[in-house]
Amino acid sequence: AAAPATPFGEPLVDAATVAAFLSVDTATVYRLAQRAELPGIEVAPRVLRFRPLDVRDYVERRTRKAPQGGRVKRLLGGAS
Repeated sequence: AAAPATPFGEPLVDAATVAAFLSVDTATVYRLAQRAELPGIEVAPRVLRFRPLDVRDYVERRTRKAPQGGRVKRLLGGAS
């Protein structure tokens, strides 16, 4: 169950929560944050938290979409 919204919006989540959502190890989440691929917020020294919206945006950016006239379309008999 999602945490209730606060006056500030959605609560920040920790790396373990992000890792579980992405089905990856927490080290991968920290690596993505270090490379600025996934924005992280340092709420205290060595304590990162993440905005759920940023995590969803990351997933959207990483989602592969079939190109127009791609292999699937050719296999299905569509014009190239």
